Amino acid sequence: MRQSRQRRRRNERGAAAVEFALVVIPLLLVIGGIINFGVAFANQISLDNAVRQAARAAVVDVDPAPVLDEIVAEEYRPVGADVDPDVTTGALASCEGSDFGASLSVQAEVTTEFLFPWPVPEAILSDTVQLSSEAEFQCEFS
Repeated sequence: MRQSRQRRRRNERGAAAVEFALVVIPLLLVIGGIINFGVAFANQISLDNAVRQAARAAVVDVDPAPVLDEIVAEEYRPVGADVDPDVTTGALASCEGSDFGASLSVQAEVTTEFLFPWPVPEAILSDTVQLSSEAEFQCEFS
């Protein structure tokens, strides 16, 4: 009886290592995906706040008119690599001399990289993500 138990234990000795090896790879992929999604989400929130700040600065009556590119670049704080966003404005670049009720819009786009590269070919899933944001405010003075 005692010998049969020992034989069974010896036969099952490597089972835990094999199960761990089968489970750890998908687990690491899921954890890496959660971290990459969190980084992309944090960068999107940072870009939204920077664009909103630039649009708000453009609609208030200040002299001289603010440079929107500089405001967005200054306010955008990405997680990971430092990237300069591409900023464009709508029909109005400043509210100075605008008609009553006119709106000013600011758009920005940035390409950011994931912290952890995906172990799949680039054709299936890219290592970068394109983020964009837009803010529109009504001019406060005419």
